[in-house]
Amino acid sequence: MKQIVKVLIYSFLFLTATATPAVADETANEAKGAIRGRIIDNTKQTLPGASIYIEKLHTGVTSDVNGFYTFPNLDPGTYTVKVTYVGYSPVELKITIPEGKTLDKDVVLNEGLELQEVVVGGAFQGQRRAINSQRSNLGITNVVSADQVGKFPDSNIGDALKRISGINVQYDQGEARFGQVRGTSADLSSVTINGNRVPSAEGETRSVQLDLIPADMIQTIEVNKVVTPDMDADAIGGSINLVTKNSPYKRTIAATAGTGYNWVSGKAALNLGFTYGDRFFNDKLGLMVSASYQNNPAGSDDVEMAYERNEDGEVVLDEYEVRQYYVTRERQSYSLALDWEINANHKIDFKGIFNNRNDWENRYRHTYKWDDETPNEYEVIYETKSGGPDQRYARLERQRTMDFTLGGEHLFGKLKFDWKASYAQAGEERPHERYLAFKKEGVAMNTDWSDIRRPYMSPVDGQNILLDKNNDNGFELDELTEQFEDINEKDLKFSANFELPLAKGKYSNKLKFGAKVVDKNKDMWIDFYEYSPTDEDAFIADAFGHLKNENRDGYMGGDRYQVGNFVEKEYVGGLNLTDANKFEQEIKYDEMCENYEAHETVSAGYIRFDQQLGKKWNLMAGLRLENTHVTYSGYVYDDGKESGKDESYTKTPEESQSYINVLPSVLVKYDVNNDLKLRASFTNTLARPKYANLVPNVIIDKEDIAFGNPDLDPTLSYNLDLSAEYYFKSIGLVSAGLFYKKINDFIVDYRQNNYEYKGVTYEEMKQPRNAGDADLLGVELAYQRDFGFIAPALKCIGFYGNYTYTYSKVKNFNFEGREHEDLRMPGSPEHTANASLYFDKAGFNLRLSYNFASDFIDEVGEEAFYDRYYDKVNYLDLNASYTFGRKFKTTFYAEANNLLNQPLRYYQGTPERSMQAEYYGVRVNAGFKINF
Repeated sequence: MKQIVKVLIYSFLFLTATATPAVADETANEAKGAIRGRIIDNTKQTLPGASIYIEKLHTGVTSDVNGFYTFPNLDPGTYTVKVTYVGYSPVELKITIPEGKTLDKDVVLNEGLELQEVVVGGAFQGQRRAINSQRSNLGITNVVSADQVGKFPDSNIGDALKRISGINVQYDQGEARFGQVRGTSADLSSVTINGNRVPSAEGETRSVQLDLIPADMIQTIEVNKVVTPDMDADAIGGSINLVTKNSPYKRTIAATAGTGYNWVSGKAALNLGFTYGDRFFNDKLGLMVSASYQNNPAGSDDVEMAYERNEDGEVVLDEYEVRQYYVTRERQSYSLALDWEINANHKIDFKGIFNNRNDWENRYRHTYKWDDETPNEYEVIYETKSGGPDQRYARLERQRTMDFTLGGEHLFGKLKFDWKASYAQAGEERPHERYLAFKKEGVAMNTDWSDIRRPYMSPVDGQNILLDKNNDNGFELDELTEQFEDINEKDLKFSANFELPLAKGKYSNKLKFGAKVVDKNKDMWIDFYEYSPTDEDAFIADAFGHLKNENRDGYMGGDRYQVGNFVEKEYVGGLNLTDANKFEQEIKYDEMCENYEAHETVSAGYIRFDQQLGKKWNLMAGLRLENTHVTYSGYVYDDGKESGKDESYTKTPEESQSYINVLPSVLVKYDVNNDLKLRASFTNTLARPKYANLVPNVIIDKEDIAFGNPDLDPTLSYNLDLSAEYYFKSIGLVSAGLFYKKINDFIVDYRQNNYEYKGVTYEEMKQPRNAGDADLLGVELAYQRDFGFIAPALKCIGFYGNYTYTYSKVKNFNFEGREHEDLRMPGSPEHTANASLYFDKAGFNLRLSYNFASDFIDEVGEEAFYDRYYDKVNYLDLNASYTFGRKFKTTFYAEANNLLNQPLRYYQGTPERSMQAEYYGVRVNAGFKINF
């Protein structure tokens, strides 16, 4: 890979020299010129995806996501340039190219004229930008602009993504956290910011937490379902690119303020936002700063179960839990964009974004655990989750991501060169995470199966199983623990890209090549302590003097589920655990074996050749090479029981893994006419194993044991895509797509019950393995349009909808005993759909939105009985806004999310066997936005 980089550097120096007008073969001819500029509308807003075409040369280009375009390598002279954009009247202008110079030419378009009776505005403002960007791309891309996102009641990027065709999201505390693209699990897609892969704040996954990033901090969301050689290849499902706000064309000032309410917490929310942008020094320097703050006190009502079979083969409840969560989620996000136009040929820019999410969580949980030896006899546990006084007596989970990128764009004669150097970091902190639990054993219980989806347990003969201040019910201390967690990932990246036009005219072509190096360091560290009171009886009496009834009226899991009495969070968080006179401390090394250190370097090089074949055909062929080298080490715990020695906690020897992937791709686009586009492609993509899965460690968690697997191979996919899109002149489109993925060596957690390790039998063993191969076939359909084509009076009403069907079948499954079962690929819902009906007129906007995803297997068990499924979801949201004013454009908005009170639900084996049902209730928000 070093040789690839050297070749690219030498090529760059050679091509730069040959592109310079001073070279001998140029002196006999006039020096070439160029045009660069920006496409804007009459309100000075940039227009991405505009078509700029020179008829004389039969050559065209497209403006980028920030409205910029470039025509290099032009002979001096006068040309007629035509600029077109859906929703605007086309512009023709004559431009004279000077000899040996670059002309800086911005083009202003006037909106609505080509649509005659249709006036573009309101809901169409963002829609037209997205449609123009989407139609001009060579690959299959879905684009959502910031003003489109603003038309939905979505507070974070994950919620906004679920509106896009082929994307499903998984939830945490009522907000979308991970995105699944085209029937693949979140691990098989990538999330990038301005083209750079975002590091994960969590230790056990590479997937990015989408609820970290507020929706109002992003200018554009691009979902690339077909990746090209100049993009990172780790995107089997697709690549979700978040484009942060770019420096504006003119001064921009905007502010947002709002509030909301959640019925679980009974507290008000706060939402604030501010954006300022301008240009200075004769428009040479552009600046954009943005800030967002959200504080949302919420919570959830949660019931969880797990099932086993008894000796007679009957299904029994192995574990039964009722949980009450109170969570305050605070999001802070700040971004900065700068660009400096040195001259028409050279520009440098900087983009940075910082996201911080604080989750203050208290959980009150009572658990019934079945004694495998005695029918209907259970252990009862009551547990309080808390944190220290500095953490508001709650468990604080602080997740942060940041990305800072310095880049440049340069034009040397006909050679275009751009580069980026970036630093990214992500991390998670959990200081002073405390658990206090009390247990009572040998409680006889009855199970009520009258509602099979909501089983209920109650004590036999009215036994009192509640915590009581007098401790009359026989409870004893189960655990008093404190945990500290620190996860960090730091990424350094550098990339360079060169683009060289070779021929002009109807059969024009260009060569693009480049290299990228990514250096990652990731470590996870947990400190875990268990405390024993020096006087347990006195401690229990003291703790039971600080009980609080946490039962909540209207518990959404069902009225008969009640959590009961718990030790107050302030008491647990206020304990002085360092007082040796009251507590004895023990380091729990068996809980610390998840710790690891990893270092990964990915060196990549690519070459891409684009060929135009007349006005209708475009062909791209390319090859990308990625060399991956990763080193890692973990920890192994030995309790010493088998050897008769003391327990030990040792670091594993450092292991390494290296491999090279050669990834070809071919893309074809056929413009049947200006409105109908056909696309076809073949690509080869991959997904690397999680760092935590590669670590050669042994993790013991009470009755369970888990192993790492340093022999994991990356998952590879061979992808075929076909699509057709028809664009309406009245702003809208209808599209259909067909895709196929041949996925090899996908990774899942292998599970085995009653596993023996070093003389100890554990209830369950878990290890990540390359589980086998899979075929995935899918169909995508999308439609968006206003109803003005039916009657002009209906142009204020429109519909946005999409549907995706995916079929997957696992082959060569290597789980013992399950090799011949008919299984779908984990993380692959069969059906996903979105529908949105909107009304937009005279500044008033009303939108009703529906989202559906079918159930899918989430975890594969030892047998089908233990498979965990993520249940189907139905979301219904409503939002309204009213905008008025010209000089000070003001919008008042109101929105309601989750009107159907859709729970997060898992089931075990069959849909009737509930594993989890977590309810969040309806969330309402209201506020205003001002644009100056």
